[in-house]
Amino acid sequence: MSRSQAKPSRILSTICVVLTISLFAASCSAKPESDNATRHPEQASLLPAAEQTTSYPLTLESPFGETVLPERPERIAAVAPTAIDTELLLALGVTPILTSSLVSEGGYLDDHGAAEIETYEFVSGEDIPIETIAASDPDFIVAVGWTDGLSGVNLGDYYDRLTSIAPVLTSPDTSSQQLIPWQDSIRLLGSTLDLEDAATQVIAHHQEHFAEIRKKHPEFAGLTTSWVLHFGAANSLRYMSPSGSGTELFLSELGFIPNPKADQFVGDPWVSNELLTQIDADVLLLGQTVNASDEEMHELVTENTLFMNLGAVMSGHLVQLTPKTEDNRDLLWTVTVGGPIGQEWAADYLVPRIADVLTKTS
Repeated sequence: MSRSQAKPSRILSTICVVLTISLFAASCSAKPESDNATRHPEQASLLPAAEQTTSYPLTLESPFGETVLPERPERIAAVAPTAIDTELLLALGVTPILTSSLVSEGGYLDDHGAAEIETYEFVSGEDIPIETIAASDPDFIVAVGWTDGLSGVNLGDYYDRLTSIAPVLTSPDTSSQQLIPWQDSIRLLGSTLDLEDAATQVIAHHQEHFAEIRKKHPEFAGLTTSWVLHFGAANSLRYMSPSGSGTELFLSELGFIPNPKADQFVGDPWVSNELLTQIDADVLLLGQTVNASDEEMHELVTENTLFMNLGAVMSGHLVQLTPKTEDNRDLLWTVTVGGPIGQEWAADYLVPRIADVLTKTS
């Protein structure tokens, strides 16, 4: 199948705005053959067996109107630009028939079936290709992780056109949050797809995984963190863990406490030289984008006297992160945009590196 390749600039644009189990074939309860089954006789089941707790038809309410889902769907198009909905569906054992080209950006979903999903080409700020979505012939469209303005596009501008193709599921609130907690989204998906128990199990597994991390690393408790990213000479540093962000939440699940200094970066996350001292924390995570050179990083950041005098740097609590991991995964994308699959991998990758710098200086 064809796969679209996203450009580095598109990845950075999406990150700055700001998110399992493998597919197994199972049949639903016996019912008359659907139109989709007639049109796609070669198609294996893309959903696990129904749990028989959801009754159809379902009215799907949204901030833009409502649609009716007449029966349990079979062909699901996950259209949120960041592809967070695709990750949640895969975590439930559901394979969508279409997703955004950004599904490959984190680099961690291919092992969970994403490599086999057709994509529509997404470019930040440009129109969503409605014709491509329609051509995939979905009987259900998922957009629960799509907030207003996400990646430069507003769901409200597309809602009516999407509902002309198939019933559409959105978050009840698309305007007051930059990112919708994936736990809220997967509960909504579970109840809609008759997979409520499966959704509960995904959340429980996530909670258990992070609880085990906190148990193994009590040294994280009570410490603050800051995560900053170097974008190169033109933009320099951006504070990636401001108060209320998904990154801050991820770090808190590891056992760290909120950094009081993070409040000042909520409205404007760019770190000027005058604000450089404000990124200090007990542990400082420093990354760089693929477009930023090592020479620029040294000249503008790590060899900057103000940076070198930060408490975290002087105490040896600096964790430097490469643009991509050894297996070509994007850690910050995963933490910022990802859901349960990505965040579990990110935690397992990051925790030993943080523990190592703390152990060396204890």
